[in-house]
Formats: sequence, structure tokens, C-alpha cells
Amino acid sequence: MTNSRLKNKTALVTGASGAIGGSIAKKLSSLGANVILTGTNKKKIDDLKKKLGSNCLGLIADLSKDKEIGYLFEQSIKKFKSVDILVNNAGTNRDALSIRMTKEQWDEVININLSATFKLSQLAIKSMIKKKWGRIIGISSIIGLSGNIGQANYAASKAGMIALHKSLALEF
Repeated sequence: MTNSRLKNKTALVTGASGAIGGSIAKKLSSLGANVILTGTNKKKIDDLKKKLGSNCLGLIADLSKDKEIGYLFEQSIKKFKSVDILVNNAGTNRDALSIRMTKEQWDEVININLSATFKLSQLAIKSMIKKKWGRIIGISSIIGLSGNIGQANYAASKAGMIALHKSLALEF
């Protein structure tokens, strides 16, 4: 039997094709939420969508592209009318010692882990304000607090996520 604590709520889970995102999506669905799954692995998203059933929408999106972020959000609203819960879970890493890290490695990690998180949060907040209810959850990393050899880009993005979510909490 499905728990209905989140009945009539819609959750958008980024990085749902990964283990953490997939587990979060399953839990939200078990609590009665409509779930929007997004990731870059179509097979994993499709498989998870089949497991979760009709209260689910699966979309492939490259969160480094503004156009795909916009499309993801448009389709989410079109299907479920609102996004009540945003789980910012998507993440990537392109490790290299700082002295050898390319601009492309830096930009890709910052764009996906931090910039996309901000852009999706900004879109979701508008939906949440209309309903006077919402939750934004950020899945970061201990590396965002401690740093790590060869992960300056990842550490900066995850530290940024922590500060971003704290700022959003204070603002809204």
C-alpha cells in the first residue's frame, strides 16, 4: 500500500538515473508524490519510470544547456501543473589537479552541479510561490566542506550548492 503523505504533490528529481536519485524518486513515489525523473541515461530513466508507474514522467535532459532546463521545466508543468518539490541531485565530476585542470573541466562541473541547480531552483520557486508551498532539497557532498585533491571544481560546486540552498531558505 502506498503512503499518501505527498498526494497531490509533484517532485522533480534531477540525476534520477543514478543510485541516489533513483532511491529518492522511489521514496517520493511511495509517499504518493507524482515524480518527474530526469537524467542523461535513457535506459535507466525508462526502467525507473516503468517501476514507478503512471504518476511518473521521465525526461532526458542535459542540465548544462539552458534550453534543456527550460524544456524539462515546461514539460513538468504541462504534465503535473506545478513542481512542489525540487531535488537538486544531478552532479558530475571531471577531476584533475588544479594546475592541470582545463577551462572545459571547470566549466562543465560548475555548470551542471551549481548553475543548473540555481536555474532549476529559480523556476521551481515561481511555481511554489503560486501554491504557497514548496520544498527545495540539495544533495551536496562532504567534499564541499573539506575540499579534495584533484577536485577543486567539484569542491567549489558542492560548497556553492550548500551556500545557495542556505540563501534560498533565508529568502523564501
